[in-house]
Amino acid sequence: MKTGFTAYIRKDFALSRRNMLIWLIVLFPIITAFGASGITETYSDTPKIVVLEEEKNQFRIPDGVQVLISATQEDLIQEVNDIDAKIGFIEGKLVTDGREPAEAVEKAKRILEEKPIESDSLSSSLFEKVYAFNLYGSFLFFGIIILFSLVEERKNKTTELQNVQPVHPAVPILSKITIASFITLFDFVICSYLLKLPFVWETAGLIILIGILLGTVLGMAMAFYASTETQALAILKPVTLVFLMAIPGLGFFLEGEIMHNIAMADPFYWLLQLVYGLYMNDLNYTYVYLSLGLSAAALCMIAANWHRTPYGIKKAKTY
Repeated sequence: MKTGFTAYIRKDFALSRRNMLIWLIVLFPIITAFGASGITETYSDTPKIVVLEEEKNQFRIPDGVQVLISATQEDLIQEVNDIDAKIGFIEGKLVTDGREPAEAVEKAKRILEEKPIESDSLSSSLFEKVYAFNLYGSFLFFGIIILFSLVEERKNKTTELQNVQPVHPAVPILSKITIASFITLFDFVICSYLLKLPFVWETAGLIILIGILLGTVLGMAMAFYASTETQALAILKPVTLVFLMAIPGLGFFLEGEIMHNIAMADPFYWLLQLVYGLYMNDLNYTYVYLSLGLSAAALCMIAANWHRTPYGIKKAKTY
């Protein structure tokens, strides 16, 4: 029987493919990305302008404002009556349905009068934060995948069998990390497209690496305290809600030095800030150094003490 790294990869891939939890983990960030994209497209104080085909060259519409073309006045009115903040231009007049925000109507008037419009920096910043937080979600489940893969091995009583195979003890763990990395990379790329990330491979690759390292540390750290599915679920609830979502989210959205200082104690807040840096094109390398340093130190400690977990090879006692 082949017991190399590729054999472990194939085995873990087959187990993941049959695990409904893994499929839910794959789909969850993508579904939330669709939702975030839809919300920010719909609820914006910058209107979408609808014009007739024969009048499309009569208006000077600034860059960054979405323009929709309608063939007839009936089509234009139907577009305006949609849920979005769409405002029509017909013969130099505005067409609204009365539900548009006052700010959107005012901006449409200025566009019609060929006056400059000011973008609302607060809304733009908020939308970018919503996008960044959703994109950060593609890293949330990395540690969970590793933990439940280990728990499943123990449940199927294959952990002891792996420990006596003629391969390095790190190979089974590296296999699980590889599968989790593929899932995370897939989610990150899809969500980046949906959430309009200005993708730069070098910077994004660094952040993906940091996300994988922090997720590996978290998953393997939880493995010290969970040997069954019940124990794993008991640990995951507070870790996910508090450590992965509440603290980073509050520090990120609530502007204030106190909350920021509290959140700085959470490494996943550093990761969230790095993801936000992709949108702002302003990567704070302090978070990079902190993340890489912590990951290196934590992985060394975990490796030195892995034999204490239910999944490691126990050291022989000496007398």
